[in-house]
Amino acid sequence: MMSLKIIEHRKNSLMKRDEIRAVVEHAGKPTPRREDIMPSLESVLKTTSDLIFIDKIFTEKGKGQSIVKLFVYGSKEDIHKQELERAGKRKGKKEAKAGEAEEKKEAPGHEEHKEAKEKA
Repeated sequence: MMSLKIIEHRKNSLMKRDEIRAVVEHAGKPTPRREDIMPSLESVLKTTSDLIFIDKIFTEKGKGQSIVKLFVYGSKEDIHKQELERAGKRKGKKEAKAGEAEEKKEAPGHEEHKEAKEKA
């Protein structure tokens, strides 16, 4: 589990959520992914991952820490449609990238492609 410290906590009653900024220490490692941060957030915030939405992860070059901006909702009913769409888009992009990587592995090499073009 990563070292996590909350540096700002605001309540947004209009959006029915808590807006939090936290610092994640990751010295000598790359910027952590959302999936890597989530278990630490669940334990510190004492809530489930389906109510936590990580908005952004900022890392300054050369520093072993990142600032995480996230939203915590009180219930699933409070979660706005926009948040669900954004989370779905992010997940869709990752799945698309994984699919492209699979296609590249299966695709013929550049030499074979050039030969096929020349023959046509």
